[in-house]
Amino acid sequence: MKRKVLVIEDEPIIAEMMSILLEVEGYKVISLADTARARQKLHQKEVDMVMLDLGLKGENGQSMCAYIKGQDDLKHIPVILVSANSDLEQIKQECGADDHIAKPFDLTFFLQKVRSHADAIVQ
Repeated sequence: MKRKVLVIEDEPIIAEMMSILLEVEGYKVISLADTARARQKLHQKEVDMVMLDLGLKGENGQSMCAYIKGQDDLKHIPVILVSANSDLEQIKQECGADDHIAKPFDLTFFLQKVRSHADAIVQ
């Protein structure tokens, strides 16, 4: 069964690039630009992992991450922050994210991070 990755990114080019990389690796990708729709998908049990941009318009990624990690039915889902923010490690700690990837990222490094968390997902 294909793992489902939710990409929450409001920059269309970056969202498309991440989606293509993930799809080529065999993941099913749901790409959304807003957190309200992302919350719906999460609660519908349609997501195995979240790739989350911090600099979203409206609700920021740190708040969204804290929301996911604060929900009993969602907190098991790995959340990987993807951002150019220089305080990425500190933000990861504060919101409870499982990992982070700094933009711009190396494609191989990006896929290694995703694989490491996908392999740990228990169905």
